[in-house]
Amino acid sequence: MAGVTAGPEWAAAAGAASASGSGPAAEPVAPGRGPALAFALGSGALHGWAHVGIVRGCARAGLKPRAIAGSSVGAVVGALWAAGLPAEEISRIARRLEWPSTAAGLTALLGARRRNHALREEVERAVGGRQIQQLPVRFAAVASDALTGDSVVVDAGSVGLAVEASCAVAALNEPVPVGNRLLLDGSLTAPVPVAAARRLGAARVVAVDVAYRPYEEAPTSASDYAYQAMHIIGNALAREQTRQAEHVIKLDVHHLMHKRLDIDALIAAGEAALLELAPRLMPR
Repeated sequence: MAGVTAGPEWAAAAGAASASGSGPAAEPVAPGRGPALAFALGSGALHGWAHVGIVRGCARAGLKPRAIAGSSVGAVVGALWAAGLPAEEISRIARRLEWPSTAAGLTALLGARRRNHALREEVERAVGGRQIQQLPVRFAAVASDALTGDSVVVDAGSVGLAVEASCAVAALNEPVPVGNRLLLDGSLTAPVPVAAARRLGAARVVAVDVAYRPYEEAPTSASDYAYQAMHIIGNALAREQTRQAEHVIKLDVHHLMHKRLDIDALIAAGEAALLELAPRLMPR
């Protein structure tokens, strides 16, 4: 059974006890040179290609995180990174997946919701069927309890199931049963899962925020304004959560998608941002 712990992100970040958790508390990251470094990879749908650039930038800079927490698309990239896959392989896997865009529209509500079995199975193959606790780097996926609204940290059990739960968009996907909970997209409660990264034992957290910004594209229709409202709420929550991190990478990359999805440019943007920050992340 997956290890799950629920509780408000702000409370966890402040060191408070998690509310109604059902999994064991995470063991601290093993000691090493310098404070343990973790990445909190945020939600952002197709913007999440920038996370692949974060992975590539860390490889170029010689940075190896000791823990990774991911929310939604950040959980996909984070799980593969924690499994030891290089950026090039993560990119190849991601190109095989079907990625929903927020441009899908509210008409998706009129269609049948479904489980994202393809995502779960692709991730399971990529990590060789290992459990979360068997990955070489500590990992947690963050999801949201569909019945209580709690933010839920999944840090044990099936990697694919944890990632599927973290990516379960309410308008498109059925809630994913994990333990005794029904879980939806992590972006609803933890768009940038800093508290989850801290829970894995990190002394320093790099928060990577790739969300859609309200100012990046003006709404022109009723459905656009509905999505704009969601982005306003999500960005406000992300601002609160990133304040708990020692380092923040905030990327505005929607312009790289206006006319066509430029995956290479998105990856390059993430890599450039990481390399700019890298000197401050080196062990002292």
